[in-house]
Amino acid sequence: MRLALFDLDDTLLDGDCSDRWNLWMIEQGWISDAEAFMARAEQMHQAYHAGKLKLEEYLAMTLAPLRGRRVKDVQKEVERFAATHLQPRIFEQAWACLEAHRQAGDTLVLISASSRHLVEPIATTLGIEHVLAVELSVEHGINEDARYTGGSEGIFSYRGGKVLRLKQWLAEQQVIPSHTTFYSDSRNDLPLLQYVDCPVAVNPDPVLAEVASVEGWRRLDWRTPTSASSPNALPGKSAHV
Repeated sequence: MRLALFDLDDTLLDGDCSDRWNLWMIEQGWISDAEAFMARAEQMHQAYHAGKLKLEEYLAMTLAPLRGRRVKDVQKEVERFAATHLQPRIFEQAWACLEAHRQAGDTLVLISASSRHLVEPIATTLGIEHVLAVELSVEHGINEDARYTGGSEGIFSYRGGKVLRLKQWLAEQQVIPSHTTFYSDSRNDLPLLQYVDCPVAVNPDPVLAEVASVEGWRRLDWRTPTSASSPNALPGKSAHV
């Protein structure tokens, strides 16, 4: 098995799905003190880009509005949200890159520090079967009345946790990949980028851009019109574009 691993936010997607979902929840009236919520969210956003975010604190705040809500009701909202706010923001080059890996026979995996309820719908749109994301805790009632607890569970797919989740998933699949490629924009993904055979920096933040330059990693800038991928533009098969 050859694996092609992809981060989501600012990699395949122009922007952060969690940030946009926070605004959506405010619009739906799910958050009472929107001003305080957004001020705290911005502080955590800055901490993320500085490589200092404590994900458990971010999740405690951003998952709280889901507490007690029925999973199927939230899913309907997420589907509307993804169709209107996320799908139009998928990079054109991302579609071409994914298709190139499919044509090469690679197995595609979306691995994100965002929550599964947001990541899975966009993975479906992208045609990516395998998803590793933050898992949400659910209480199962009678008549399939499952409700979110407002918490999370398991190993966070964040920073070094992405490596652990990947190893866990490979063990469950009972496979040893012959080659692994990972696309990401963030310094927070350096543990997984350094773990795979072929790291690719996509729209990299300043720290990742510097590491990629020093290490000689391939770099893609999908926010510029000249960086379109082609079926022949897989890592190791062509020069930098």
